[in-house]
Amino acid sequence: MKHLLSDGGQLIYLQGIESSYIKEIDVKVLGYESGGYILDKTIMHYQGGGQPGDRGMLVSGDLNIPIYNVKKKGKNVLHLSTLETQIDKGKLVLDWERRYKIMKMHTLQHAISAVIFRDGYGSLITEVFPGYGFIESNSSDIKIRKDGYKINEMNKSLKRYSVSRENLDPKLMARCNLDKLPKSVNEVSVVEIEGLDSCACAGTHLKNTSEIGNYWVRTPGKRVEFGLF
Repeated sequence: MKHLLSDGGQLIYLQGIESSYIKEIDVKVLGYESGGYILDKTIMHYQGGGQPGDRGMLVSGDLNIPIYNVKKKGKNVLHLSTLETQIDKGKLVLDWERRYKIMKMHTLQHAISAVIFRDGYGSLITEVFPGYGFIESNSSDIKIRKDGYKINEMNKSLKRYSVSRENLDPKLMARCNLDKLPKSVNEVSVVEIEGLDSCACAGTHLKNTSEIGNYWVRTPGKRVEFGLF
């Protein structure tokens, strides 16, 4: 199934949970506009949905073009770079160390949101960064469990699949705010943590919660903050 990026383009990381682990890919360069390269496909996540844009390099021959952020503009995904040059193709290389930290944080956020939802707290706003993240709750005095949920010890596998918007089960998606989905989205990407959570999400994630490693979590007021050690 193709997830449109630009004319004929694809968001590779939405094709399955394994696709978040692709570190480099051959690409065609369709153009350069508004400070960024438009490619026929990408492994880089664009900024949005509570996740930052990826960084990396576009390599063409001996030329290394740094990509400092990725953003969506209209139907196009722009791989932002201050170096503009004429190239037709290249290899898109991900800053994997940074991406992997973001994947850990995003998976951790989903799991924490799922657990606090079961405890009666909703997640209104979520943001993750490399090594740090937060959840804005609907409660002014949220309480977390003393064990910090031990999510990294759960050994829960993750999977991603697509569902047509009309076939989304509201009960299954109860934790998600589906009102945030743009009206133009017909195929919804769902990330599921085995036996714990199902949520509409277009972000990148781990294959298993055991990959998260050691983390901390605290609750100043209505915000849940968490990060990696």
